[in-house]
Amino acid sequence: MAFVVKTAKTVRTHWKKSTFGAVCFYYGACYTKNYIETQNLMRVYCEKAARYGREPIPINVNPRSITVVLNPNANKRGASDDFNKYCAPLLHLAGILVEVVKTESEGHARELMDGIINTDAIVVAGGDGTLSEVVTGLLRRTQENTNELVPIGVLPLGKTNSVAKSLFPVGAKAENIRCIVDATIAVIEEVVKPVDVMKIEVFEKETGNIVGKPVYALNSIKWGAFRDAEVKKENYWYFGKLQKYTTYLFNGYKNSLSWNCAAQVNYSIPCEGCSNCVQIHEDKNSKKWYQKLKKEVHPKAKYLSINNPACQEVHEKQIATSDFSLLTSNSIPSSISQKPGIPKLEIKIGPENPEYIDFVRQGWLYEKGETKEVKEVIEAKTIQINPEVVSKEEKEYWFSIDNENYEVKPIKITLLPKVINMFCTKEAV
Repeated sequence: MAFVVKTAKTVRTHWKKSTFGAVCFYYGACYTKNYIETQNLMRVYCEKAARYGREPIPINVNPRSITVVLNPNANKRGASDDFNKYCAPLLHLAGILVEVVKTESEGHARELMDGIINTDAIVVAGGDGTLSEVVTGLLRRTQENTNELVPIGVLPLGKTNSVAKSLFPVGAKAENIRCIVDATIAVIEEVVKPVDVMKIEVFEKETGNIVGKPVYALNSIKWGAFRDAEVKKENYWYFGKLQKYTTYLFNGYKNSLSWNCAAQVNYSIPCEGCSNCVQIHEDKNSKKWYQKLKKEVHPKAKYLSINNPACQEVHEKQIATSDFSLLTSNSIPSSISQKPGIPKLEIKIGPENPEYIDFVRQGWLYEKGETKEVKEVIEAKTIQINPEVVSKEEKEYWFSIDNENYEVKPIKITLLPKVINMFCTKEAV
C-alpha cells in the first residue's frame, strides 16, 4: 500500500513527465501491436504465395512474367519501400519473373506503354493517377483493341486508391496493408474481372471537332466546390488527421471555389448493346493460316443484328450546381438501377447554392465515407459537357479526372464497357 501511495505522489508531483511517459508508452504499445499483426499477416500470405511457387511448370511453358510500373513518388515517396516490403516478396515466392520500371515524371507512365511488350501482365504500383496513365497509354497504343490488351493489376501504394479499394475493399483504414497484400495475391492467382473505362476527349466549342489525344479513366470526374476543397486538404497538413475536416471549415466561404458549375449537358441513355454502339476488332495478322479457315463467332456478334434507335437519341439538359460528379460502374455504390446489368455512366448533380453549414456538413459526411446530398441522378452512355466558363489566363477552373487535375474545357465522354481485365479477388468476380 505504501508503494502505491508513493507512486501516486510521484506521478502527481511530476505530472508533466508522467504524462509524456504515458503518451510514449501508448504509442510504443500501438506500434508493437501493429508490427506483430503485420508480421503474422505477412507470414500467412507468404505461405500462400509459396504454394504457387512450388507448383511444377511444364517444360514447354515459359515462367510467368509481369511488368511492374512503379511510381516512386507516390504516397509521399513511400511507394518503393512499401512495394519492396509487402509486394515483391510475395511475387518472388510465387515464382513470377518481375521486371520493375520506375516512372520519373508526370505522364511518364503513358510513354512507357509504347515500349512494354512480351509481358503476361502489367501491374501498377501507385495511385489512381498512375493507373489512369497506364490505361491511357495502353488504349492509345492498341487503339482500344481488346485483343491486344494484357491483364492489368493495381497495387494501392498511392495517396488515392479509389479503383483498388473497390476491387479490394477493407473494413478500416488500419487495414491498408491487407489491401496491398490482397492486391498482390490477386496478381498471383490470376483472377480477372472486366471493368469499364470512360474515354474523355476535348472538343472545340464552335466546331465540335475533337482536339488532341483522348484520356482514359476508370473511376470518376469531379467538378465544383467540394472538389476544390478536397484538393486543398494538403494545405492544412499541420492539423494532422483533422486536415480533411478543416479544409471545409476554412474554404466554405471563399470565392476561390467553383460554386457555379453551369454547363450544357448532352447525353444518350445506356444501351445493353446494338449495331450502333458495338464495335468488333479483329486482329487477322495474329491468326495462323489454319485458324483463319475456322469460322469463329465473336462474342459480340449477336449485337450487330439489334437495332436500337433510342441508342442514338441525344437528350439536352442545362445544369447549374456547386457539385458535379460523373462515375463509372467501378465506383458506383451498389445502387438500385432501373436497368440492372446494363453498362452505364452515372451523373450526380448536387445542390446549387448550399449554405455554409450545409457545405461543411456535407463535406464531413463525404470524408467519413457517406454520400453527399444529390438533387438529381442521370444515367448515360455518352456525354458532352459544354461549360459556360472555361479556364483562362486570368482564372483557372479544374476538373479532377481520377483525382488528377485537368483544365475545365468542353469534353466528350464515351463509355467503353468491359474493355480491360483487372486482377481482383475471387469473391469480386
